[in-house]
Amino acid sequence: MPVTGEQIREHLRVMPFRPFRISLADQRTFEVRHPDFAMVVPNRRHLIVFSMENLESWCMIDVGLIVSLEPIDDQPMSSQAA
Repeated sequence: MPVTGEQIREHLRVMPFRPFRISLADQRTFEVRHPDFAMVVPNRRHLIVFSMENLESWCMIDVGLIVSLEPIDDQPMSSQAA
């Protein structure tokens, strides 16, 4: 079942927040370790993820390319893995 913008919003709003990994169809992954570092745009078709290492670096993701959302165990922080 495809991931929706509303599902991502729910992950960002859960209390207490639980970090999660976004996996794309092209094998890229993005980690969201704090809710301030990601946002679903109003049309719910795109997600913006900010890098925790460089706050001026961000990526806009088409929600249709997201294949999974999964919790992150306590691992060293990184904003993007290839």
